[in-house]
Amino acid sequence: MENKRGLVLGGGGSRGSYEVGVCLALKELGYSFDVVTGVSIGALIGAIYVQDDVEVLEGWIQSFQQEKLSNNLFVYPNQYRTKPLHANGFDQFMEMFLKDGPNITGLQNQYKAIFQYDKFKNSPIEFGTLSYNLNQNKLVAFTKEQMNANNVIDLLFSSTAYFPAYQFVKIDGEYYADGGYEQTLPVKLCVDLGAKDLVVVSLLEPDDPDPMITSEHCLIRPLLKLHSVLDFEGKDLTPQMREGYLETLKYLNKAPGYLYTFYDEDWKYMLRLEKACLSYLVHDGQIGLLTKMDSMLEDVYKFFFHYVPCPMKNAYSEQYIIGRLLEIIGLICQIPLDRQYHFKDFIRLILMHLEHFNEDPNKQPYPQIYDQMDIKGVQDFIVFFHSALISFHGKLPPEFEGIKQKFYPMYLIANVWRMISHFRTILDL
Repeated sequence: MENKRGLVLGGGGSRGSYEVGVCLALKELGYSFDVVTGVSIGALIGAIYVQDDVEVLEGWIQSFQQEKLSNNLFVYPNQYRTKPLHANGFDQFMEMFLKDGPNITGLQNQYKAIFQYDKFKNSPIEFGTLSYNLNQNKLVAFTKEQMNANNVIDLLFSSTAYFPAYQFVKIDGEYYADGGYEQTLPVKLCVDLGAKDLVVVSLLEPDDPDPMITSEHCLIRPLLKLHSVLDFEGKDLTPQMREGYLETLKYLNKAPGYLYTFYDEDWKYMLRLEKACLSYLVHDGQIGLLTKMDSMLEDVYKFFFHYVPCPMKNAYSEQYIIGRLLEIIGLICQIPLDRQYHFKDFIRLILMHLEHFNEDPNKQPYPQIYDQMDIKGVQDFIVFFHSALISFHGKLPPEFEGIKQKFYPMYLIANVWRMISHFRTILDL
């Protein structure tokens, strides 16, 4: 039996911008699929993928402006007039309650401009989506075989009916809601359509479990939290699209890095620095620093993000230790995450920022001033410990012990700063 490859696109409103980035990367890497399934925004993106026009999704996302896509979100003018209708049945209640409610005609019209039914229908790729039938109280699958030129838009958008932000969709006299009400990842549907080798894209939060995923599936999910599911502003979604692209490269072993993304040809330099720094710590009697690595990283992530990013395992991750500390320095230096760097350039940026932590946070306008002061405090502690380590040749006097333990992450980062400065010649910086 043919081993079909499937692509599963989860639901998540505007967070589908991340999925667009994933799809762009998959196509660039030469991946092809026999089956595509999607729920909610994943259904809309999946249908465009099936018609082999994934590139148009990039412009689609970038063009989003909330006021042009929808209006009256969460507004139901007749909501109090429905009270006397309870004895007249579900359909009459729904018809009155939903009348003149939220309108997403703008989004539908934009989608119709990029969706081409003939290309979709004639594609060899199987397609399916999930919607929730309210009249029957059950999850319903719609496949490409059931779709025609007259019903395809309604069937696709029935999977996106995210009440109460948007209206329920009425098809053949029955009401449908977002398929994500019951299942945000249509993994089973993809398998039912014949796929075994799955790439699954989940838009869940970093600390949420993926109950539909098994170890045999290739899972791609955001490392960091994304914008609100209802934030449909292109300026916010474009960076998320870029994150989806870059993180796919890392998940599929095409680029090293964790939160930051580097080029595959840079791995030899990254590995060279890893080995040199680990040897340095052993020689300096500080290898014990690494035993605190995981807890230190969690503390720093919580400081910057107020949560711990989703873990990632790939072909590089087990040897990528000091590099994760370098990335922390990148965060402290406020180096953007949504671009790909050559490793040497990244180190140069870090060293340049570390040597110029002199900005005055009091000059920042309110309310950014307090966030900037927090960051400036971290920067000052790093400079403090780095200066002390240089002054005492890496062996701090006992008087530093209390403050070192209290602010251990900054002490460890200062150590890394000292090491990368020492090993500039290894990287030809």
